[in-house]
Amino acid sequence: MFNMLRSKAKIFYWVIAASFILFGVVFSYGNSYTGCNDSGPGANDQYGLVGEINGTAVTAAQYENMYSQILSYTKGQNQNREMNANQYAGAREQAWNQLVRQSLLTQAIEDHDIEVTDTELKLRFEQNPPPALLANFRDPNTGVVNMELYYAELQNPDNDWAGPEAYVRQVIQEEKLRAILASDVAVSDEEVRKEYLTQNGSAVAEYLGVLYADLESDYAPTDDAINTYFQSHSDDYQRQEKVECKVVRFAKDAGEDDWNAALQEINEIRAEIESGSITFVNAAARYSEDGSAANGGDLGTFDRTRMVPEFTEASFNLPVGELSQPVKTKFGYHLIEVTEQHMDDETQELFQVTARHILLKVVAGNSTLALLNDGAKDFASRVDGSNFVSTAEAEARDLLSPVGFIKGRDIPGLPISMGGSLWAHRANENDVSPVFENRDYFYVVNLVHKSPAGTADLEEVKSQVILALKKENNKTLASAQLSPAVGEVQMGRTMTEVAEGSGLKHAVTDTFTYNGNVADVGFGTDFNKQAIEGQVGEMVSEVETLRGLFAMVPLWISPFDQADFDGRKDGIQGILLSRAQNVKVEEFFQNAMDEADIQDYR
Repeated sequence: MFNMLRSKAKIFYWVIAASFILFGVVFSYGNSYTGCNDSGPGANDQYGLVGEINGTAVTAAQYENMYSQILSYTKGQNQNREMNANQYAGAREQAWNQLVRQSLLTQAIEDHDIEVTDTELKLRFEQNPPPALLANFRDPNTGVVNMELYYAELQNPDNDWAGPEAYVRQVIQEEKLRAILASDVAVSDEEVRKEYLTQNGSAVAEYLGVLYADLESDYAPTDDAINTYFQSHSDDYQRQEKVECKVVRFAKDAGEDDWNAALQEINEIRAEIESGSITFVNAAARYSEDGSAANGGDLGTFDRTRMVPEFTEASFNLPVGELSQPVKTKFGYHLIEVTEQHMDDETQELFQVTARHILLKVVAGNSTLALLNDGAKDFASRVDGSNFVSTAEAEARDLLSPVGFIKGRDIPGLPISMGGSLWAHRANENDVSPVFENRDYFYVVNLVHKSPAGTADLEEVKSQVILALKKENNKTLASAQLSPAVGEVQMGRTMTEVAEGSGLKHAVTDTFTYNGNVADVGFGTDFNKQAIEGQVGEMVSEVETLRGLFAMVPLWISPFDQADFDGRKDGIQGILLSRAQNVKVEEFFQNAMDEADIQDYR
């Protein structure tokens, strides 16, 4: 069948990006002049390599193709939003990660000798085609898949199904590999029951508690206590890799040509208004580049302190109804029309005007941006780690010295700089980056120091250790207040009586669910869980939340609906099994990546 389908050369009318499958991985990352050079050297070389994975080359063409697919997907998911530099950088990083996973997946399929027979392929096309395949036969108006059309195209010998066949073959291979990797995964009946309770359980409870916010304590841990706690909890204070760098920025400021072009344009607008071919109000609505355009440029009434000096001077010296010459401010060029002047009744001094304006913002054009980019590239080509700072200082460059930062964060002081940040974590000390850009700058990064991941120094986390010790102290103080009260309740007194005598927080809750809010206790805490899984009338003597320490008695627990459970347990079990399999598969990928020889040349 498939040999027959492949015998025809007609191009099928849809394309599937098979690389988007990979065990259900879905991409999450989402400038007129966009160098967005966040890929590094070599990635633009069509015939070069961007890396190797266990000796298998990753070409620039493969990388750019994957990057393009991710960009298309991201833009398709956010059609009304313009992507920023961080999203472009994230797409490049995801393209690389996806290629790594794809290579490791292919290797695992080969290692397990996983094959797909023509019979399996034929049955999948006929009986259980992947949703991504059927999506191409979905009616755009109703959203319903036209199965008759699908089967007609499947049997049409003029269609070339080589691409879909490869795609479906890979889907089946991945399913088989997933089954192998997760063969020991199982879900118990008790796990299914607990998940059902999580989704459906509810309860009402009465409680006594000590709110941490109400505690009065001047506790301050000693240095010995801090050190002892840190040594015994060092695993809780692991730091991620952190890098320190220097950055030179090249501001995307408008050049003289850009100002001249804007001046020419605003003079043309002024001539239109003067000639009577358009009113000021309509010209503002059509041309002005600020929020007042929707109101015909109306700025309302203002005094001499509200606007920038150049605008104020022009407005207060302009007769009512007269059109100003172009007024230059830091925002661009303005045309102003004063519609009313307001005089002080006693001094007859002009103290307010009512006016409207047209603003043309002046931004760097493509030719200016190209010059700035060339200047940044020239700087990057002339420096190395030994003279980066001295050259920047000698040339009076805009030099930043940001604090250290971890992977996945913008460079401090430079918003939307994920491209440079990711580069810094791949680079070696003293390396100088290619030119990156965000909305406001081109910039070049020099990696100064890289601190590897590991146990943090005490001084780095001392404030966190002190906070942990204070929390422990709070719990000790709260327990000292709560325990005697619990003892009294256990001896037969009511919680109401005990609360009145001890000053503890006391309440009967509204009905709450696993993830719901309990007033003064918190959202979705262990309090909720223990109440719903407990027994009516049986006290839980101590349960802690972020807000305090409580003793609690369930007064009502929603009855377990056995019939509903029986009807839903297979579905719940399937979800839990899939979730557990995903964890197992992800563990495989993490282990494979840890053991792989991955060379990143980007």
